[in-house]
Amino acid sequence: MLRKKFILFAILFLCPSLWANEACLKCHGKAESKIKAAYVDINIISASVHAEIDCTDCHNINPKKKHKGIENIQCGNCHLDEEASYVQSPHMKGRDISAEDIPKCYSCHGGHDILPVNDLRSKTNHINSVKICTRCHEDEDLPEKFDVLPEPTMVIAYEKSVHGQALLIDGKMEAPACVDCHGSHSFLPSDQIDSPLNKIHIAETCGKCHSEIAAEYNESVHGHALSDGIIESPTCTDCHGEHNIQAHLDPDSKVFAANIPKTCSECHTSEKVVGKFGLKPDRIETFKESFHGIAVELGETKTANCASCHGVHNIYPKSDPRSMINKDNVQTTCGKCHKDLPVDFAQGEVHTSASSKESGGKYYVRKFYIYFITIIILGFVIYRILEYKRRVKKVE
Repeated sequence: MLRKKFILFAILFLCPSLWANEACLKCHGKAESKIKAAYVDINIISASVHAEIDCTDCHNINPKKKHKGIENIQCGNCHLDEEASYVQSPHMKGRDISAEDIPKCYSCHGGHDILPVNDLRSKTNHINSVKICTRCHEDEDLPEKFDVLPEPTMVIAYEKSVHGQALLIDGKMEAPACVDCHGSHSFLPSDQIDSPLNKIHIAETCGKCHSEIAAEYNESVHGHALSDGIIESPTCTDCHGEHNIQAHLDPDSKVFAANIPKTCSECHTSEKVVGKFGLKPDRIETFKESFHGIAVELGETKTANCASCHGVHNIYPKSDPRSMINKDNVQTTCGKCHKDLPVDFAQGEVHTSASSKESGGKYYVRKFYIYFITIIILGFVIYRILEYKRRVKKVE
């Protein structure tokens, strides 16, 4: 008996929270309580990250008076920075519209069962955190209450994306979850300048994982334009997509070889873009007229597309010595596919149209064949008419 008392005293001495919480556990520590108090399993609390704190550190209540503990949780007493970030987020601000639908701290982290984030059982563990977000954002009823929410289909697309499959199916913990791109407590809508998903910050956000690619992009003509405030310049998501990013070898991917001309055309055939910045509007059409373009239209994936000649993330102006279409590099660029090229192979113009005199021989050859074929057809029609008349006359 003396030994048991010593052990009990040692536990209470080492875990003062159990001593301080004794008053609470008189009611809440019983599975069946006459006063209908919510049951608290001391074993669950003891295994949580909050094992050594008092009940009243979280619940701003007087244990000796009637109370409703869940409505008085004060996480900010300890987590000051997290609370300050959360207060500025749409989750907090959305309470004015529908407080009951807006997540609180315990909605995501849990209650008495909060575990360290690196514990695979933790609700906020990297691989489990997606479930927290999708629990609300895949609810098709919520957009009716909050018109600023993305469509549930957009969120569901993440689970089928290259990122979602890597994390949720393959278990690759380095793959991004929702919070890696959007942020956690301090996430902001993409139209706010400080949001990691604001267009000017997207390359930086993606660069947390894809650092080398982000560095290439930042040096490119697109990256420089965006940093100079040209918001129309494409960034990662314009080419790859957002929640629905697919591997580049997937036929559904925006950057699959056969889809690249269409992806590039979203800007390079846009009157808003080509007109405003003086770009040549015929780049896509002239490509489609070429042997390469026709092959791509027919589904050929090994023929040259826009990225094959201009680059992918490393697109530079033609005048830049690093550019794949710089006059000193064109021979090498074409040589990736065409072996043993003659010295003057790459001297001619590339984006030319047979309907423009600027294309030289291409224009005149086309004109010749148009007239030549037209004359042959007309000659054949005249011949058939004369032949018909001759036979009619012969019959008479």
